Amino acid sequence: MGSKITLAAADSTAQDKAKADFVCTGKNDEAVINSALEKLIKGGTLQLLDGNYIIEDFSNEGNSAIYAGFNNGNARVINITGDTENKSYNTSFGVVFRVPEHTVNAMDKEETYRVFYGCSAKPDAAPDWFTYTHVNNVHFENFYIKFADCTRKIIGIDCRNFGSSMIKQVGIYTERYFPDRFLHLKPPTPVPGLIGVVSCPSSNDEMSRIGLDTVCTGGLHTGFYICEVDKMIMNCCTAARCCYGYVFKGGEKTLTVLNCSDEGNTHLPKFTLKPGKHGHITLIDFNVERFNSDFIPDDPEGNTEPAAVEDLPGSWSGYLSYTMQGRAYGLTRFWADGHGHNIRTVNQNHRRDCRPEFPEYLETYFDSTTNKTLTWNGNVWVDAMGNIIE
Repeated sequence: MGSKITLAAADSTAQDKAKADFVCTGKNDEAVINSALEKLIKGGTLQLLDGNYIIEDFSNEGNSAIYAGFNNGNARVINITGDTENKSYNTSFGVVFRVPEHTVNAMDKEETYRVFYGCSAKPDAAPDWFTYTHVNNVHFENFYIKFADCTRKIIGIDCRNFGSSMIKQVGIYTERYFPDRFLHLKPPTPVPGLIGVVSCPSSNDEMSRIGLDTVCTGGLHTGFYICEVDKMIMNCCTAARCCYGYVFKGGEKTLTVLNCSDEGNTHLPKFTLKPGKHGHITLIDFNVERFNSDFIPDDPEGNTEPAAVEDLPGSWSGYLSYTMQGRAYGLTRFWADGHGHNIRTVNQNHRRDCRPEFPEYLETYFDSTTNKTLTWNGNVWVDAMGNIIE
């Protein structure tokens, strides 16, 4: 679709540099990338060859570095794709966007910065009933973003100003994430506002791609902020060693989360709301790991509640099945007391032939000694008649 522009990094191989349309210098590489994006007037693919792309200037709209502009109000689809699947924690290959230490240190601690972002302006709508969306549909695949540390409010990919966005096989981390994780070191305390992905608050009911597939975040304050989505799917994503792996903000329609992981984060997901709305979610095979609290970051806002919470208890509905490994911070159930009552929750670790040790609200089991189906009402087990069963 459209044009294809190839970029090489300063440390790409000689063969890759020879075939590239643009070669970065290793300093302010975002300027070269933005020049290439401007040439994709009718959309196309920005193909990045293996190497490290150094991001230093965040002077575009929203304090952003790599920026999809207004394009004279013309819609376009842009694919930003790395050359090699980047999968390893003790070697470095593939495409990596790096925000270096001197850039992070120069950032205002009160401001929010974005590595990838889009223009907020929309073209004028023609008939009164029609509303144009943002002009840039931007899709990402096969690269890492790495921040020098966790001391500034930086968002890796902020999709709020994209018409659509599909993110696939992307990792967003601090530089210390892999050493901390695999050497079993306690992560430093991340600043609130350091976020891996903010989702596109839009719909996939048209000819657009919206979703996250095999996206991983680590060492941040919030791994994923899923914001007012409309029929979006997250598949096989992982958030590890963050304060919040997932924050879900409810909108109009549904969110489906399949086979995703919440590993060593300070809190289980937070469920928030757009004012006056409710939330609906389906989480299937959600894997929770909490092995050792010494390897979990401290939340600067407090480690007070490790279990999942709703801003307004009872405001979310849906279905959730999960497994849980380890009990760091005393975590035994998915939901904090009084939360999640309208989401049918199933702990898949529980056996069916004995009473669950840590039941979720309205969880049932068949008691073969009394031949009764018992239900946990949040405090005690009761039979179908409401009698308490000790």
